[in-house]
Amino acid sequence: MTTPRQKTRSLLLLAAALAAFVSGATVLTQAPQQPAPGADRSGLQTFVRDLTKELANKMQGRYVVAAVGDLLMQEPMGQMIDPAIQKILREADTTIGNKEGYVLEARNWPYGHGGNWAPKELAKDLADLGFDVLAPGEGNGGAEGMESAAKWYGEVGIQIAGQGPNLSTARMPVFQQLAKGRVATVGAFPVPDRFAGSNGPTATDRNGNSGRETWGMNPLRLTVWNVVTSEMLQQIKAMKATIMAKRYEADVARPAPLSQDQDPPDRVTIFADRRYMAGPKPGLYHFEMNPADLEAQILAVRNAKEYADYAMFTMHVHQNRYAYQAYSQDHYPADYLIELTHKLVDNGLDMYVGHGNHTIQGVEIYKGRPIFYNLGNFAVQRWGQTDSAPTGDGMTMIERAEGDGTGTFQQYINLVALVAQTTYQDGILQEVRLYPVDLGVDRAQRPWSQMSVGRTPSPAIARKILTEVQEYSRPFGTEISIEGGVGVIRVPPSATVPIGGDLRSTFRPGTGRAGGRGGN
Repeated sequence: MTTPRQKTRSLLLLAAALAAFVSGATVLTQAPQQPAPGADRSGLQTFVRDLTKELANKMQGRYVVAAVGDLLMQEPMGQMIDPAIQKILREADTTIGNKEGYVLEARNWPYGHGGNWAPKELAKDLADLGFDVLAPGEGNGGAEGMESAAKWYGEVGIQIAGQGPNLSTARMPVFQQLAKGRVATVGAFPVPDRFAGSNGPTATDRNGNSGRETWGMNPLRLTVWNVVTSEMLQQIKAMKATIMAKRYEADVARPAPLSQDQDPPDRVTIFADRRYMAGPKPGLYHFEMNPADLEAQILAVRNAKEYADYAMFTMHVHQNRYAYQAYSQDHYPADYLIELTHKLVDNGLDMYVGHGNHTIQGVEIYKGRPIFYNLGNFAVQRWGQTDSAPTGDGMTMIERAEGDGTGTFQQYINLVALVAQTTYQDGILQEVRLYPVDLGVDRAQRPWSQMSVGRTPSPAIARKILTEVQEYSRPFGTEISIEGGVGVIRVPPSATVPIGGDLRSTFRPGTGRAGGRGGN
């Protein structure tokens, strides 16, 4: 039997339960709570990085880079180089040049000593000089030569940028770890569809079951156009029309496709791969970069900079501007190189180090970042330990190479160079100093055994070199003073401007292939 007190208690419990149910239902019917600022709907915090900060030079304190051009050495010669030049190379935080050749176990090399080669002892010699990073040159020695170079340079702590056992590796940056910050270097090699370099060993990736991985360099493929006048172009078009009219002759098994209508008004392609375009200066070469390769270099640099505090790009460029000048002898860069370096700077590049042309070219300071279009031959030793096999002329290889004094790369313009010393303070470019180098301009004063050994020039030759560099740099608006036999470029802090602020507007999320390991 239930008492009145028990009934009252039951009614109170029922009322409390009903109130709780109603309260819960009210909560369920309310609008969902909005995520807190900075969080997505999963509750994860979102963060969009400022690319102007990520792509800035983030090196701490005083940071110094020493850069040279081609190291075409077929003997160790570091101890013979002028001590003042050695000091500049050794005391820099980062020292970079181009290995114009490969190193090997000279007396046990089974592949033959073709091309530019040096004994493995050169690797230690360059390490003792202070070199940290080298460009891959032309990939001399093929796969075996590049692999040998990677082995011997790696053992002494020198990294080679721009080559590898496959394309992915060749495009990867190499890194130098310093207390002041991490330094990244990306290397590449221009591969024109004609002329020197067109057969450069290009690294490849395997794509599923298609193709195979091959040793080689990171390529920037180029299409070469010959510039002619409008009148010349019309003559070539008429010549093409006359030739193509023969495609229906009786002995033609199958006519070639008629591409006449595919030529734009100001261009023509004849004989399958000879390309001509109208322009104001006949004899000029115009180079067009492969769009995919260009994007690959841009992304490689930007990726490198996002992982590092300082980024360099180095490339071995043999292209001339004109058809009527000697091979690889030009004091001004080819047209595509200016476009390329500017795009790379706009994506985080801090320094471009150029080489390949066997002559000095100018210096540009673009948005506070130095562009050394070509620093000349730091060494151009074209002979070494190779034996002089009898050829019927009774001459050694050294005698034959120099000939009557007009030998390749043995003229004044080939025997002078620059060491560029670049100084930063807390990520801001302060100064570039250009030290001239004499490899043997006065050949009467240099025996063969001492040619291509870098020496400080006489005051007269130093001034001549630096006055010429002033001229080569004038098109870029670069002001170089000559002080005590050294070229000096002083850069105001205001010249270093932020870059990368507009890059996100070019992103195309969701349109590319998935890949990579992601970021943080």
